[in-house]
This record gives sequence, structure tokens and C-alpha cells, in this order.
Amino acid sequence: MRIRDRQAEDEAPINMTSMMDMVFNLLIFFLVATTMAQEEREIGVQLPNTSSFRPLSAPPQQLVVNVKEDGFTVVTGKTYDGPALAALLARVAKEDPDRVVLIRADERGPHRYFAGVARMAKQAGIREVKIGYLVQEPQ
Repeated sequence: MRIRDRQAEDEAPINMTSMMDMVFNLLIFFLVATTMAQEEREIGVQLPNTSSFRPLSAPPQQLVVNVKEDGFTVVTGKTYDGPALAALLARVAKEDPDRVVLIRADERGPHRYFAGVARMAKQAGIREVKIGYLVQEPQ
């Protein structure tokens, strides 16, 4: 003899029709959107040529000052002592006041070498001094 469970028989099965409709609509939407993007890129449009290209504003040029561990400064491959570097910075500030100075100091050297170059740049009239550093990827 079979025993009937009245609670199990009274429950209706879950209707999945509306969820399946929604999934199919999303699938169709993404397929159509992807196809339209590819068709736009494949249209044979010949773009016009220009005779010369000149940017609207040139990117700011940087004067890179490398400070070695022992305090010597190197700019474009030439080593400068304190007075010569101050004269170079003053000349650069006079010729181009918007020029940026990037100071790349050796991490093994004392901080005073970097600070001295930054102070010389500010005294020469350089408006912006940047610090060069490496960004390490998080592990």
C-alpha cells in the first residue's frame, strides 16, 4: 500500500518560463550588439589624408637630471658639478620658463643630493620639479 504525502502533492512545480525568456532575450541582445560593432568596423570608408601633421600643443619637454649615488649629476650624458648645474638650470629657466625638471636620484645616495638639485632648480626659476621613481607591481 502506498502512503501519500499531501503537502508534496499540493505544491505546483516551479514555472521557469519567464526566466528562460529573459535569458534568451539577453542572449539575443548581446549577439546583435556584437554583430553591429563588427559591421561598423568593416565598412569600407577611405579616410582623408593630410599633407602635414602638427599637434595643437606640443607635450612639455623635460630636462632629466640624474643624481648618482656619490652626488654627481648627469644631464644628457654630461657630468655637472654644483655651479655648472646651477648655470644650466638658470639658462633653461630663462629660455623656457615652462620647462619641467625631472630629478632621478639614486636610492642608495643620501637625500641631501636630491634636495640640493631641487633647491637649485627652484632658485633658478624652474616652476615644476618632478621626482623619478619606479612603480612596482603588487604581488
